[in-house]
Amino acid sequence: MNGFVGTKLPGLALLAALCVILSPARSDDAGARPEDGGKRGAVRGRFVLDAKGEPVAPESFRRGLQASALLWRDGVLWSVGDQRSQFPNHVFLVDPMTARLRGAPLRFGLPSPQRLADSPGTAKHLLTYSKIPNSDFEALANHPTKKNSILAVTEDKTPWIAELRVDPGTVESGVGGLQLENLTELRFPAGLEPWRKSPNFRLEGLTLSSDGKTVYFAYERAADNLPRVLKTSLSSALGDSHADLEIVDIDFASVPRRADKRRALLNLNDIQILRRGDRDLLIAVARDQERVLVIDLAAKKVTGVIDLDFRDPNGRSIHWVSPEGVAFDEENDRLWIINDPDSVRGNYKLRGEKVASGLFAQYAPLLFELTLSAVLESK
Repeated sequence: MNGFVGTKLPGLALLAALCVILSPARSDDAGARPEDGGKRGAVRGRFVLDAKGEPVAPESFRRGLQASALLWRDGVLWSVGDQRSQFPNHVFLVDPMTARLRGAPLRFGLPSPQRLADSPGTAKHLLTYSKIPNSDFEALANHPTKKNSILAVTEDKTPWIAELRVDPGTVESGVGGLQLENLTELRFPAGLEPWRKSPNFRLEGLTLSSDGKTVYFAYERAADNLPRVLKTSLSSALGDSHADLEIVDIDFASVPRRADKRRALLNLNDIQILRRGDRDLLIAVARDQERVLVIDLAAKKVTGVIDLDFRDPNGRSIHWVSPEGVAFDEENDRLWIINDPDSVRGNYKLRGEKVASGLFAQYAPLLFELTLSAVLESK
């Protein structure tokens, strides 16, 4: 397994750090060994099931939960249904201990008539939103000053940032409501085009600076085969009409391709801000290369790259994982990653299988858990 890019850890120290980072965080997994002759460093996932312990089965072009994004909030992991989910325009509350949903998926309610009357821009966007049965929500973030609000971003169709008001009972009991309070259209910098001109390679991640004044976005991959970090002010992001995004010039070109995935291009699929000393770091997940990146915003560089070896609960290798959400609990030193198993070519399966079986055939997402401090020590 490939190690770290840019790390200064020598020989045995590097190996020790790798084992700590990628060892399963749950104690019942700690002694497990993968099935490839004892190779260490694999991260075992747990299938995300409904509150009764059953998979959310796919139908038609749907892909089960199709969980996209991850957010740590009040002791619960929050995710959101992508556009091919059985529950688009819904939030899922995931118990981090069991990987089961806490209650039914929560649908976004519409703003009150008075709110629409006060905000003609939101009213205009809402008219468009109401005609889309499956908006492509991709990321979540906590509002920096409103305890009962979260932010969300869409990628395909119209790119919006949304503000959602949370009923406090939602977190406490697993039931409750989410009301859409605001929609602001996001406009990209001139000349920035997505990879292969596909709108599905645009906004994938969302987070806020440690002072709460700046909103950062993960732009998955541009026409030059590299991702971007974009930003705007919070006041613009929650305005009544649109917000103009600007590029944060991160040196992604210096990140080498993963040794065992030479054909995989770099992309950004979720980001979370973390304050360390006087600096804001971005913790990012890269889907195609199956990596965690540590990005120093002040230095404008990727200062840590951790290659991950995702496994099923029994330690077996997976052909295609597609990690798309990352979240962490700094107080308890935990970091989680969730995947989006939208396997249009049947490649979400165990390595070596011709067709998917079991929970892979049911498109059940996997939740992976790591140690946050060890990830940061890889810098």
